[in-house]
Amino acid sequence: MGGGVASGKRRACSGGGAASLSAAFSSREPPLPLRRVLLLALGLIALAPAAFAQLREGRYAVEGQNPDGTPYEGEFELREGPNGAWLARWLVGNAQIIGLGLIQSGMLAISFVIDGRPGVAIYGVEPDGSLRGTWTTGGGLGTETLKPQ
Repeated sequence: MGGGVASGKRRACSGGGAASLSAAFSSREPPLPLRRVLLLALGLIALAPAAFAQLREGRYAVEGQNPDGTPYEGEFELREGPNGAWLARWLVGNAQIIGLGLIQSGMLAISFVIDGRPGVAIYGVEPDGSLRGTWTTGGGLGTETLKPQ
């Protein structure tokens, strides 16, 4: 049979073998220097806990704007719930609104029901610890800022 393997002998590959394989890898542009990658990773790690640390339980003052543009004010309370959930309560005018939320990727998302309509709100944490967000019950978008008290 014509193959070296069938006769029990191995043949070297033509075309330079390991030398050409090594040349193929070395011809690519070098990756970012390891030092730069480590500094970037450390920077991101240092920033992430800061965003999460600013989100805290407690009371907040509410300043918002309804989808029709009318302003409103009130109070908001955020409490840590079971199994990673967060419990929310708004007091706006005569309405008490209860919500259930979670934190994902540094954002707080809360579902709620008002006047029989389901709604959802999402907030980002500002450097001063305030929460700035947008909400909807399906009839447009409202905006809200929650300032720690």
